[in-house]
Amino acid sequence: MASLSAWAVLETLAAPGLALLAVVLIAAAVAPFWLPTRYQIDDAGIEERRWPRRRRRAWAELRRVDVGPRALLVSPFARPSWLDRHRGVIVMFDGGDRAAIVAAVRARIGDAGEGAA
Repeated sequence: MASLSAWAVLETLAAPGLALLAVVLIAAAVAPFWLPTRYQIDDAGIEERRWPRRRRRAWAELRRVDVGPRALLVSPFARPSWLDRHRGVIVMFDGGDRAAIVAAVRARIGDAGEGAA
């Protein structure tokens, strides 16, 4: 897809710099799908690491856990909000021990406000 976009930019605009920029922008847009993501759950909070960024949320900031079949959402909002995906942390189970992950998060947040993702 990136090479097709680069070719289209190069053919229509005859600008190699813009074609390279198109490849970089597309690669950045799809990076969450091909870069590895690591999660760390400890006594301080939950951390999501995906190069080049780290997102950390303290347990005191989090109020709700929604558990789905392939992931769980830890949110700072007591009720569902459109901001959940931006302010919360989505933890993908992806081969991890689902029961252990859910138990570890619920032990720190509790069952208040629990829902289904």
